[in-house]
Amino acid sequence: MLDALSNDVRNKIAAHLADIEITDPRHPPVDIIVQVLQDVIPGTYGFQGDADNYDDMANADLMSVIDRKRGLPVALALIYVHAARRCQIEITGIDFPGHFLLRLQSGGARQIIDPFHGGITLESAELRELLKAFHGLDAELQPSHYREASDIAILLRLQNNIKVRALRQGELALAARIIDNSLLIAPDHDGLWHQLGALYARLNEDEKALHAFTQFVKLCKDPMHQARISAVIDELRERLGHPVLITAKEPVDPQINNAPVQLYPIRSKNPDLDHAPNPVRDVTKPGPSKDPA
Repeated sequence: MLDALSNDVRNKIAAHLADIEITDPRHPPVDIIVQVLQDVIPGTYGFQGDADNYDDMANADLMSVIDRKRGLPVALALIYVHAARRCQIEITGIDFPGHFLLRLQSGGARQIIDPFHGGITLESAELRELLKAFHGLDAELQPSHYREASDIAILLRLQNNIKVRALRQGELALAARIIDNSLLIAPDHDGLWHQLGALYARLNEDEKALHAFTQFVKLCKDPMHQARISAVIDELRERLGHPVLITAKEPVDPQINNAPVQLYPIRSKNPDLDHAPNPVRDVTKPGPSKDPA
């Protein structure tokens, strides 16, 4: 299906270029690329965001997304990225807070599109509105909001969506397995090791918690975080009857602002969790947001 979809995109772009004069066919006008992606992915193949059952885990499973033609922003983005790259189109993920976006570039022009809402284009005004929907009316666009997402970052963001849904349903063992999978993608991600240790501690799997926290301390660059988790490691080793190898430092005030990422992030404040916001344009007309307060 992905091969057929990519071929349709390539053929439609070629058909458009045959009707216009263009100096370099390797770099079609970006507006033609956007139009073709809209015509093919949400148009011909029917891929759209699932606003009605947003928290369904199937929306983050690429196989299910392909079968159901519905998914989360980051899952749908993978289909756009695949098709564009097969056609040698420059495309990148944008790690926008709360709602994953894509940026296309061709012929010296750029355009940001929303894979959840049929690939519509978003200008600065719509991006500002989208940001305020998640972070309040005082939020303003910053350069960091346009940060490109690497392929690994895209995969981790997809895994994070599944993990958070598992946590909401109280499925701690599933959440731990998802983080284990994420560590296959990014083994040096200290935050994942911290979260995994916390989950195993909740599951009373002290040996696994000890291993995860030990890895976190090895990778973490913040001495205050290291001190906090070193104390936890000492406690775990003592409880398990292991020699205490790490001397815990002074306890750190848990109220410090740079404490590690919370195990259960608050949805409205978590920039790594995709949401289904209210439509930023009337033409999208998706169902109402199912995002709880």
